Amino acid sequence: MSKKIFILDDDDDFLNITSKVLAHMGELEVVTSSDSVNAIEMIKREKPDIVLLDIMMPKVDGLTITKNIRSTPELSHIKIVVYSAKIFDADRKNALKLGADEYISKVIESSKLVETIHRVLNSKS
Repeated sequence: MSKKIFILDDDDDFLNITSKVLAHMGELEVVTSSDSVNAIEMIKREKPDIVLLDIMMPKVDGLTITKNIRSTPELSHIKIVVYSAKIFDADRKNALKLGADEYISKVIESSKLVETIHRVLNSKS
């Protein structure tokens, strides 16, 4: 049974590369978007198992989207991995406090990204 990942980032190059890396996992259906304004509606429609999202996006940032996912009953079960170029521990703690399951650096090896997605998808909530 395949799982679905929804990737949200305003950087189209990053979206393309990341979606290709994760699609090579085989068992993941990858859906991408750069539209942070309509992210919650798209997540409701797509019903992903996990959301991978950037913190720093124009209009609506990733932390706000994380908080919205956690406060929306039909979405609250979805796993969330937040990533950012911000590497400060305070940013990580804030993302986890708001409901992210994991926080990773945007500058990450593809094998580490795949490992993180597998671990979060298979973790018990």
